[in-house]
Amino acid sequence: MNSLENYLLSLQLNNYNTSISQIVEIQIRTWQSLQSRSLYARELLETLQVTHYSLQQQHHELLKHVLPLLGYQTKQQHDNKLLIEHKRLAHWLNLS
Repeated sequence: MNSLENYLLSLQLNNYNTSISQIVEIQIRTWQSLQSRSLYARELLETLQVTHYSLQQQHHELLKHVLPLLGYQTKQQHDNKLLIEHKRLAHWLNLS
């Protein structure tokens, strides 16, 4: 497995249904992994070459890479906004 797949498994997601609650859970778990300096998060950040980014930017990068693995499309809209879409679902995520 690669560092992205390992990181996704380390998040231990309980909700596998596409929903806004799943997006929020992923947002929270990725933030917690950064706060706790998770080994898997660090490995992925090194792979993405974003270790020098701010914590918020690292969080954004993790979300941009994890969400597509779960079938979501992400689009950067403004500095602190990420549009997340999945078939009939669209959700703005404020990253500030």
